[in-house]
Amino acid sequence: MEALSISEARSRLFELRKMVVDNQDQVIMTHKKGNVVLISMDEWEAYQETMRLLNDKAALKALVNSFERHDRGETSGKTIEELFADLV
Repeated sequence: MEALSISEARSRLFELRKMVVDNQDQVIMTHKKGNVVLISMDEWEAYQETMRLLNDKAALKALVNSFERHDRGETSGKTIEELFADLV
């Protein structure tokens, strides 16, 4: 993760965009009135989805329960191979 002033970021914007998108990197842009972070749209959408799931109590409970069942060796449903059989 690189940190630089907003002025420097402005002059390197296209280079920073490529670095962020191609390398899944983040850039901290500093300013005396507050800092910001440049991330890719894919990363932003992943954060948004994570926050949506964490705020959905039913979905979060189902996720935790599925991890607990997995850890106990309990399985249900289809295997990965069965789910993606059409891709093989």
